Amino acid sequence: MIMNASKNLITLSSVQINIDGATIHQDQLGRFCLNDLHQASGGERKNQPQYFLENKQTQELVQALIDTGIPVSPVEVVRGGLNQGTYAVKQIVYAYAMWISPSFNLKVINTFDALITQRPQLPQSFSEALQLAADQARKIEKDKPKVEYYEKIVVRDTLLNASQVAQKIQMSAVKMNRILESLNVYHRGVKRARLFQQWFIDKGFGEVKQTELGFSQPMFTTKGEAWIIEKLVSEGIIS
Repeated sequence: MIMNASKNLITLSSVQINIDGATIHQDQLGRFCLNDLHQASGGERKNQPQYFLENKQTQELVQALIDTGIPVSPVEVVRGGLNQGTYAVKQIVYAYAMWISPSFNLKVINTFDALITQRPQLPQSFSEALQLAADQARKIEKDKPKVEYYEKIVVRDTLLNASQVAQKIQMSAVKMNRILESLNVYHRGVKRARLFQQWFIDKGFGEVKQTELGFSQPMFTTKGEAWIIEKLVSEGIIS
């Protein structure tokens, strides 16, 4: 279920993760940098993340995670920029560590377990969630004048998954996706993944992105996020 999967994506960014002197960085979605883990393991060429990702068992694990409805791509490769590298969810991190060696896997698990109690708490109210969104937006762009309700919680110039949009409106991703299905946003004939209807894409509300391993992932544009919020407000689902 999406809600269970999303719990594994809570960021530990407020706590510095170090394994044998190597800092393990995270992206904005809480995924961990496999390149940093590679350095922590000793940096041997044979243990590079790219070889791990080519492994058949790794690809099967990634697909299995996608099939559970995990709200983000389990693995993503960022090329160029200050944050370049291969980022993966915790389940992939553990599998990568085990692929390198059982002793390194145990070291990674023990490190993560020791930090788990230091995780930052999720927003406890709608106002706190809005404040979090505002803080993130300031890192990307300058402050903008306040406009209508939906524009206050839309982060500009970015693509968001269903879980991120649902969190902003204080709703579970499962419930929001069911509503979107009833509004004919998703193809109903696709069983193992969600795909946008062509009208939704044509209006600029969503895009389908390919992960590094070739899996399709539907992402909402800020225009699509605004449409969802306006639609739910007009239907009286949120206020």
